[in-house]
Amino acid sequence: MSRLLRKLEVNRDTDVQVDIYVNKDTRPLPPSRRPYGPWHFVGLWMVTGSFNVGGWTTGSSMISLGLNVWQSMLAIIIAHSFVAILCVAGGHPGAKWHVGFPIWMKQNWGIWGYLFPMAIRVFLSFVWTATNTWYGSQCLKVLLTCIWPSFLSLDGDLADGALKVYDMVAFVLYFLLCLPLAWFSPENYKKPFMITSITVATTVFVLLIWSTARAHGGGALLINTSHISGVQPATGSALGWAFVSAITANIGSIATHMWSQSDYTRYARKPGDQVLAQLVIVPLGTIIVACIGIICTSCATALYPSEQSLLWNPYDFLDAIRRNENTPRARAGVAFAAIAFMLSQFGIVIASNLVVAGIDLAALFPRYFTVRRGGYFTVIFVFILQPWSLLNSATNFLTVVGSFNIFLGPLMGIMFADYFLLRKKTMKLTALYGSSSSSIYWYTNGWNWRAAVAWVLGVWYLLPGLAQRAADPGAIWAGWTRLYQISWFLGCLVSGGVYVGLDWGWPMVGKLEVDERDYFGTFGERDEVGIEGVCVLDAGADGGGGSGLRDLEKDGGVQLGVEEEKGGVV
Repeated sequence: MSRLLRKLEVNRDTDVQVDIYVNKDTRPLPPSRRPYGPWHFVGLWMVTGSFNVGGWTTGSSMISLGLNVWQSMLAIIIAHSFVAILCVAGGHPGAKWHVGFPIWMKQNWGIWGYLFPMAIRVFLSFVWTATNTWYGSQCLKVLLTCIWPSFLSLDGDLADGALKVYDMVAFVLYFLLCLPLAWFSPENYKKPFMITSITVATTVFVLLIWSTARAHGGGALLINTSHISGVQPATGSALGWAFVSAITANIGSIATHMWSQSDYTRYARKPGDQVLAQLVIVPLGTIIVACIGIICTSCATALYPSEQSLLWNPYDFLDAIRRNENTPRARAGVAFAAIAFMLSQFGIVIASNLVVAGIDLAALFPRYFTVRRGGYFTVIFVFILQPWSLLNSATNFLTVVGSFNIFLGPLMGIMFADYFLLRKKTMKLTALYGSSSSSIYWYTNGWNWRAAVAWVLGVWYLLPGLAQRAADPGAIWAGWTRLYQISWFLGCLVSGGVYVGLDWGWPMVGKLEVDERDYFGTFGERDEVGIEGVCVLDAGADGGGGSGLRDLEKDGGVQLGVEEEKGGVV
């Protein structure tokens, strides 16, 4: 067994001597592994953030809460404009310090305490990998049906009627198609992101033009949602709470992605390369795709009135076109559209889910996991979690993703308060890779009790609302339901505020310390002595009496020069 375990070990980076095992995927990335510029982040966000199956259904799902089309679009605009700011904030540590999310969590939770948020994040990665693999398999099912209509003859029931045999066949095939794609490193995703974003964006706009031209307008859903959807429109105070709940659900549906931004921004050439792409593409892409999804769904009600329900999902919409048009040209068009959505789902499953889970597992078990190995381990769970049972309706799906808010909001409040308010955007990289009390992030036996207390106080009062949603989604429990409907905002503010307050009463040691030298070669090229360029030892400038590596990155490299001495050396 010991020999087998040794064979399974990944190569350890021996050019740095730190307490823990470090491999190429867990260390701060050097310039040679940071190829992403602004346009590459545009492609990343178009594929993983909006131009995909989930982005298409965003607006339509809001209607299930009792909002009309225009109210749904306003909720989406507000929510995703806010999300854009959070994504830039969440990506800042990765873009500046080039470390992944798991390593960042050690700063505010402790050398061992980071295991708690990582357990939540690994679980969510498993859930979203399974969910998005299911979405992709449904697009593949449409493609196979266009090529071989007899494919639908595999219509036996499985899982107590939750899916058919042809669903399982498509799911297994899509799973197998994902496996070779998971082999490639994240640095190599630049061109695939750009190609996929152009392909799926073109497809989405073509579907919009075809639908509106064929239906001679935007359809009845734009005029009267209650008559078409069967959902009673919300009025009065219920409308206000439905609107707030829609905003919170929108944030909840993308909260995991916001939370893990540093896993990709650490590949940025320069810290600012992530900013414009996320501030613009995050809200704009989702607004456009959600609007198109609503219009196409509305057009489908006019084109295919025999359909028993609204065609919220793009693969259902494409399959309806195939069945009702039933011409070679229609089948060819549907096949190409299905391929485009398959590509976008490949981007989400591989880049947004497997890579994130791989980084998590590599940080947790660096001796045995790389990003690649972690991705392959994660993809196995797509069968265990049975995504076909999670996605029976839009309302159920919103309940599932909305429940994540009560856990992620407090976690994000803590990490933002710690990084931006208390530490002023500083990190001591070598201390993040320590495993003893000599690290400033050791806190109390490796745990930052302030984070634990702040998280509990930000979550406990939201649990009754979660219980109500699980037991009876249509009920209103006085007070508790309303708290749950604004769970992300409350949890973030309460936990962040408590965390700052606890640090005021029991201050953390060395909050503003940074390394005296570029020990990992993150900001430039090192030589035998240290690094080529400048290392500033600025005694006392950090406000904590420590010394630190100043902000020297400029245009992707190290800014050379001599800084005026302030009791230190250059």
